[in-house]
Amino acid sequence: MRAMETVGADAVVPPRATWRGRLRLWRARRRPRVQLESGVRIGRDVLLRVAPGARIVVRAGAALGDGARLEARGGELRIGADAAIGAHASLSGAVVVGRECVVGDWARVEGDAHLEDRARLAAHAVALSGARVGAGAVVASYAVVGGTITPGAVVPATLDHPQKRARPL
Repeated sequence: MRAMETVGADAVVPPRATWRGRLRLWRARRRPRVQLESGVRIGRDVLLRVAPGARIVVRAGAALGDGARLEARGGELRIGADAAIGAHASLSGAVVVGRECVVGDWARVEGDAHLEDRARLAAHAVALSGARVGAGAVVASYAVVGGTITPGAVVPATLDHPQKRARPL
């Protein structure tokens, strides 16, 4: 596995390989409509939920952090080879996560969002349905994306929320 560079809040520590991890992997592989390739690591309390007609595919070398939630609905939820899904991250719908992507801790990807190869979604960031994050793009912590992000772009968090602006007295 190649070294994965990280940018601040998108640093994800994959679960260690232990006998309990191998047991979790064995149990997950026994589930119908869940395909896990070799070298996949699963952390504690990972939820794999598959709706009728949907399936989950996790490619070789991917890591699912503690408490991650993968809920496939309306198609195939795919996680590419050597991708890292952070602790308590949530992926729901027909999400596609490319090769060597990082989805940070507590981040959320939903609907038919697509993260291309080596894209980074930092901690607490959200990719809404219809989002297309280009190859090598970085989405900062607390940022919300819903459209197309060009390859290699950096999306900063928006701190100027209309609800939080001071109102005149």
